[in-house]
Amino acid sequence: MSGLKIFPGIILCLTLFCVQQTIAQNKTDASINNLKKAFAHPPDSVKTSIYWYWISDNISKEGVIRDLKAMKQAGINRAFIGNIGLPEVAYGKVKIFSDEWWDILHTALKTATELNIEIGIFNSPGWSQSGGPWVKPSQSMRYLTSSDTLVKGPMKFLANLAVPEKDFQDVKLIAFKTPADYGKMISVFKTQITSTPEIPNVSDLFDGRQENEVLIKEKQGLIVDI
Repeated sequence: MSGLKIFPGIILCLTLFCVQQTIAQNKTDASINNLKKAFAHPPDSVKTSIYWYWISDNISKEGVIRDLKAMKQAGINRAFIGNIGLPEVAYGKVKIFSDEWWDILHTALKTATELNIEIGIFNSPGWSQSGGPWVKPSQSMRYLTSSDTLVKGPMKFLANLAVPEKDFQDVKLIAFKTPADYGKMISVFKTQITSTPEIPNVSDLFDGRQENEVLIKEKQGLIVDI
């Protein structure tokens, strides 16, 4: 008789557990389905942002409207306008800050408002807010480069030195005596090159050919003796 009293209790517990498990599974399935729907069709509460570059003055009212509609369809609802110039892209007719440029910008802002897309504009057109199409190369950011000219003396040298770049400003001229084997690769001297641990083709590190490679195991220390 005691067995009969306990048995229904066990059934009740198992049934309750199954019901709870089913409810939990349904919640999980619903969460996954909601995640899939949100990924395929992101709501406006999810701010997906892009840089929207207006390149080399090639813009139009029709173009910005189509761009914004394509953004909305792709789930993009925030864009930052940046006006840049690329030398490989032919310049259009809509100069920045011209009346037509302002008119196209107004169209872009109006269309974005209708589509509930937020618009930002760089504080100054150009890469990293550091310039714009009106900045001449001589006024832009600089970097150091160099060229060299080898001559054999003794002699009086009278010639124009090679210029490393088209837009170039002279910084410093340095003349020095080179060793007899200046410019030669270490491989031409039949130098013995070994490594610890041993790598059969370790000398390829010094042959000057980029197509050759030396494979080193991850987290492996390497000592090269020349």
